[in-house]
Amino acid sequence: MMADDEESEELKETIREFVTVFKTVWDEIEHQFSGASREERFRVFSVVAPFITDIFSMAAREEMMEDTVKPDSERKKKRGV
Repeated sequence: MMADDEESEELKETIREFVTVFKTVWDEIEHQFSGASREERFRVFSVVAPFITDIFSMAAREEMMEDTVKPDSERKKKRGV
């Protein structure tokens, strides 16, 4: 049960990070394109957002690959187990 709680907290933290990144990008778009309409700013965000998602996906795949390649003892050290 403890592992489930840890995984749940880790997932919640990851989601918080996603939200923070997207919020920061939106705030910057509003700042950089303050003269544009909300619809135009949304279009800019719609162009940028997929790249952010791709970066997160690449990082997750890289971490999964590292876990697959490393021996069990190294995985446990990384996770602090």
